[in-house]
Formats: sequence, C-alpha cells, structure tokens
Amino acid sequence: MTPRTLTLDSENPDPDLLREAAGIVTAGDLVIFPTETVYGIGTVHGMAGAREKLAVAKERPADQPFTVHIGSLEQLDSLVTEIPDRIRHVIDTFFPGPLTVILPDGSDSGVGVRCPANTIARELIQLTGPLIASSANRRGAAPPLNCKAAVDSIGSEVGIAIDGGPCKVAEASTIIRFDSRGAFEILRQGLITRSMISKALGEFRVLFVCTGNTCRSPMAEALCKQLIADREGVPVEGLSSHGYHVESAALYSGGGPASEHAVTVMGEMNANAKEHVSRQLNHEMLESADLVLALAPNHLEGIRHACQGENEILDKLFMINPTGVADPVGGPIEIYRSCASEIKNAIVHQWLERIVKP
Repeated sequence: MTPRTLTLDSENPDPDLLREAAGIVTAGDLVIFPTETVYGIGTVHGMAGAREKLAVAKERPADQPFTVHIGSLEQLDSLVTEIPDRIRHVIDTFFPGPLTVILPDGSDSGVGVRCPANTIARELIQLTGPLIASSANRRGAAPPLNCKAAVDSIGSEVGIAIDGGPCKVAEASTIIRFDSRGAFEILRQGLITRSMISKALGEFRVLFVCTGNTCRSPMAEALCKQLIADREGVPVEGLSSHGYHVESAALYSGGGPASEHAVTVMGEMNANAKEHVSRQLNHEMLESADLVLALAPNHLEGIRHACQGENEILDKLFMINPTGVADPVGGPIEIYRSCASEIKNAIVHQWLERIVKP
C-alpha cells in the first residue's frame, strides 16, 4: 500500500502539514522524512513497540540500535544526563549537520544521536519529540536520495511520507563513537573528516615518516614530544590529554625497536625512544594527521605517489627541512648526534610554532 505523501517546501515547510504529519507519527505510525544526507524512516523514541516496528520495516534484528534524531540541542539533554565538555564541543560545532555521535550512556552500545541539517526534519522532530530512525530502504538496498525512491523501497511500512525534494548532501553521515574518557573513533567516514573533528577538539596530530622507522622518524617523534612538553610545561606522558599526538611510521617497516644509537642519543638530548617499536605507515595514519613531515625527498615522493589526487593529505604533507635529513643507519654515534641535531633545529625553527597552540 502506498502511503499518503505530503510535499513541503524544504526551507519554509507548511506548519499545518507538519502538524498533520506529526500527529500521525505520534499516534504510532512510521514516517519517511528528508534529511540533508538521505531519506530516513523513523518513529517516536521510547514509544512502546516502536523499535520493534521499525526493525521489522528495515528487516533488522530488534535489538540492533537505531540512531536517535533530535530537532534541537535541548532535546539532547533529555536523552543523556551528562555530556563531557569535550564531547559537547564537537556537538555544538557540527550539529545540525551530517554527523552521528555515539555517546557513552552506561550501556555496551551507547546511544547514537544526530541532528539533521534539514529544516523539515528538525521542525517535524520538534513536534514529535526525538525519533529513532534509519535510512528509508530495505536491508541491502541503497539509501534513497529522494522521496520516490524511499516510498518505492519501504513505503508499504509507513503511515505518512514527506517529500522535501532531493537530498542536498547526498552522502551518508560520518559516525563517531566516544568512550567514557572522551577518546573517539570513526566508525564510518562521511563528509565530516577525522581532521575536522580533531580541530574541533583542539587536537593536533603530527606524523613523521622515514624509511624503516628505526632511526630518523623515531628521533623526530621523541624530540618533538619533548619540545612540545617543555613549551607547554607538562610531562610527555600528559601530551595527549592536552590535545597533542605525535607519531612516526615507516614506508617499509620490518618491525623492531629504534636503533641503539638513536635511543642513546635521545637520552643525551633529554628525550626518550626506549619504548619505540617500528610501525608500517598506512592510509588511516595519513588521514588522521594534521601535519605529515617526511624526513627525506624519497619519503615525500613515496607518499605523494601513494596519495595521488588526495588533496586533503597532500596539502598537509611537507619535508621536515628543505633538503631532507640523511639516513644515519650503520654510521657511528656521531652521525646520529648530527642527524638528531638537524632534526631538532628543523622542528624548532620551522614547525613548533605551527604545532603548539597559541
């Protein structure tokens, strides 16, 4: 059975038609409604049997969580009693918008919350209260980008459909999960990137890259951490809690610790590479970093070749200094000392002011 469809102006929806739709939804029916990303199907959060009804329509297990859609930040406070300032800042920055935030609520899964950047959706939800919702398609089908596609896919399950025109973003929302400590992971990458979220949190990630991640880049990592810690007046171990993340990686990692001379020289310079273990560079590291520093021209070119056309990575990729730093591997400790001094000078004079918060 095809549901009744209300056609509304996406910027100035008719309030009488919205109230009519809200009445149908609060009476227990499902609704198809537009968001900026895809068309959704939803029902009133907390209503008896609502979750089960939505799960049947979506052909999903009843215990699989749905995202709670809100029409305003005031509605968020009714869902989660306490939101840490760190998480609240991300919400204030990106809501309304294409971001789903999974908040810790004491359960294993947490509660996923989204505030759509779509006037129809928000005004509807202001009338109905928060909706649990998902994309308006059957399991395995593509998320619909217009009302007709949503009705064709899942319209027989709903009491009302709202046509607000085609979705403007037409890309799935980014999904991030915060743990109780405020750390986050991206579960699905959408329009909002890890780098954008890190900036909203006041975080800065630096990644040093060399050949094997046993000599140059571990020393760069250790020195950079110590320089930031000294500037901020905090211990190295406390950098992450102040929003600084410094890492290093290899183009060709064979595993293993930093070289003996590298560890010794770092100790001489009041830095620490004793616990370092070589890591293989991967795409996720490059995406999450705010600044990628190659230790030599071949490292720079290797990353450029692997990331052709990915301007978001290429725009934050630089060489640590104009000429690069020669590999000290196999040389005497004096070569390592000279290498470390060159790295430190480059960080201090070219990069530290860019990394440290004003």
